Amino acid sequence: MRSIAKITSHLFRIPLAEVLTDAKHGAHTHFELVTATVALADGSQGTGYTYTGGKGGHAIKAMIDYDLAPALMGLDGADVEDIHDLSQ
Repeated sequence: MRSIAKITSHLFRIPLAEVLTDAKHGAHTHFELVTATVALADGSQGTGYTYTGGKGGHAIKAMIDYDLAPALMGLDGADVEDIHDLSQ
């Protein structure tokens, strides 16, 4: 079993070269990139990401750190179906 040994998340604030505006969300001066790196006990690892239009990145990172990571620790990282079912 390749158990999940560590999950590390990061939040990056990426400035946009020009302000983007839309009627629903207003002005966007940056976007937020949230990454999560999952390391298995065998040393293998992978990184996934999501992004926002400039708001909510802190909430996403907090959910990873305080809810998802503790629930996933020790699970078999190769058992994608069981991990997916955990979120159901």
